[in-house]
Amino acid sequence: MKILIIGGGPAGSTAARLLAKHHKVTLIQNEAEFDKPCGGGVKMKMFDEFDIPKSLIKHSLDHVIMKYKNSTIPIDLNGKNLAIVKRWEFDEKLRELALNEGAKIYYGRFKHINAGKAYIKFGPVEKPFEFDILIAADGVNSTVRKALNLPKIPSTITHYAKTDEYKVKTCEFFFDFDIGGEYYAWAFPHENLTHIGTVSRKNFENLCRYLNISLKPKGYKIPTWRENITMQKENIYFVGDAAGQVMPLSFEGIYYAVHSAKILADSIINKKDYKKEWNKRFLKEFKFMKILETLNKTKIRDFVVKAHKFKFVQNLSVNLWLGEKNV
Repeated sequence: MKILIIGGGPAGSTAARLLAKHHKVTLIQNEAEFDKPCGGGVKMKMFDEFDIPKSLIKHSLDHVIMKYKNSTIPIDLNGKNLAIVKRWEFDEKLRELALNEGAKIYYGRFKHINAGKAYIKFGPVEKPFEFDILIAADGVNSTVRKALNLPKIPSTITHYAKTDEYKVKTCEFFFDFDIGGEYYAWAFPHENLTHIGTVSRKNFENLCRYLNISLKPKGYKIPTWRENITMQKENIYFVGDAAGQVMPLSFEGIYYAVHSAKILADSIINKKDYKKEWNKRFLKEFKFMKILETLNKTKIRDFVVKAHKFKFVQNLSVNLWLGEKNV
């Protein structure tokens, strides 16, 4: 069976790696090194679960920090459970792992679908690729979705930048409404720089004032998950950001992209219902976090953040984040 995958990020490359063991897989990657807004934070356990080299880890963190109304609350992660990776390097390694399993990789741009073929542009030339199954892992701005006239992925625009003017040793989250807006603001360690960001431009400017730095941000969309997002249309599947599979509130995408790709690959190999299998694994978790995301936009945020001063609340949050508690 011929499987064509559009997008070589964590979702596309993982699907290619797993499916290439059973089928003929071709992966189309748009750009080798795209500067993504991702903070690069992933659950440490993912490296063992997917046999990913730990040499990719730039920082190994055993705690994070919540900041709110001049209070600083360290959150113990109960061991070094959070890893920071450099996204382009991480994605490149995942594509290499897919290549090692027999997947073919081409660098081009998806243009359209016609008569069961996907047309990929290489410079001025368009080349048709036949497929039995097409997997769209081409991000929040999925061109495959657009080609099929499907609704856009619900999203919000983040504003982010990298700086050496503000140094952090672990991930910091800012929850004041004037800084964090409807969600939160962040500062993540990135090798020798710090990755900072917010959702709105105004909040980004407020964050810079709070940190006493001056930066011009870049903007990029990130998915805001909803239950009714189309994950499959006939023999075309969507995964990762192209399916909105980013955890509500936390905006954690890498871990869920990789796991969703595994669910999709298993569903194709074993002829199972992809959406049903994904719902079985993640729907309750995502719906629960969507509720928390909604509450976080209200004054209840004050209570929730302050409650994290108590160790048992920290343990509950960490266990939920690690997937160790049944939601």
